[in-house]
Amino acid sequence: MKHKKEITVAILAIVALFLLYFGFNFLKGINIFNKTTSYVVQYEKMNGLVEQSPVYVRGYKVGQVDKIIYDFTRADAFTVHFSINDDIRLPKGTEVSLVPDGLISGEALELQIPTEDVSEWYVSGDTLPTSITPGMLNAVAEAVLSQLSPILSNLDSVVNVLQESLSKKQLQQILDNVDGTMANVNAITLKADKMMERQLPQLIDTIQLAMNEIHAIADNLSQADLKATIAKVDDAVVEVKNIVAAANSPDGTLGKLLYDQSLYTDIDHTVTSADSLLIDLKANPKKYVHFSLFGGNSKDKSKDKK
Repeated sequence: MKHKKEITVAILAIVALFLLYFGFNFLKGINIFNKTTSYVVQYEKMNGLVEQSPVYVRGYKVGQVDKIIYDFTRADAFTVHFSINDDIRLPKGTEVSLVPDGLISGEALELQIPTEDVSEWYVSGDTLPTSITPGMLNAVAEAVLSQLSPILSNLDSVVNVLQESLSKKQLQQILDNVDGTMANVNAITLKADKMMERQLPQLIDTIQLAMNEIHAIADNLSQADLKATIAKVDDAVVEVKNIVAAANSPDGTLGKLLYDQSLYTDIDHTVTSADSLLIDLKANPKKYVHFSLFGGNSKDKSKDKK
């Protein structure tokens, strides 16, 4: 064919244009294969609504904003054209609310479709009634302001009463007292600073000396022969165990003293005999002891005369 190349290039160009158009609309969120129905709404303000913003029914996306036209000479300055799926019919009484699309995602349109039986329907191009739903932050701000309003009114009343109650002279006295108090506080602070300047270095030196002593003690403990000391203690414990074992053994000297019954009997007899001897000694001392003031008794003197 003579013009085969030109026809191929033309076909490729048409396909490229179609893909470009399809891709551009796809990126915009428009499916060119689905039929849609367009409607119009008007708002006084947008609150961040832009083209391609979603249109929801009970949180489900059914369309998007196609175009926004503004005319600031009118009260309802913004005219919004949006389209929804062709299988959704909007009955009379449907309201289009401007709602926040999340906390930071901007605004969206929400279709408030009535559930009662209706006999009339909107057609493509009709203008629907609208409303504006404040966002969460706006609702919180309004609630806070509504709570603060009476508080601010009461505060203003209190300030007015104070101004009426306090004369200029009394107010000046209060300010003078405050100035005097602040002067005393400054003087005390200055004295404290001077005291810290004098005593803080000494305190730091004392702490440093104490830390040096602690380090010296720690060094002495680390250098001490703890193993040898523990070994000596172990030897002493072993010796004590040996002594206790010897005392518990009936064959040793301590064991015989502790466990030999005959030794106890002999000692008891000895103590009994000694006690009897002491009793007899107290009763008859002359029987055991002979003494004389002149160095002897009368029998010895008669023997000497002979």
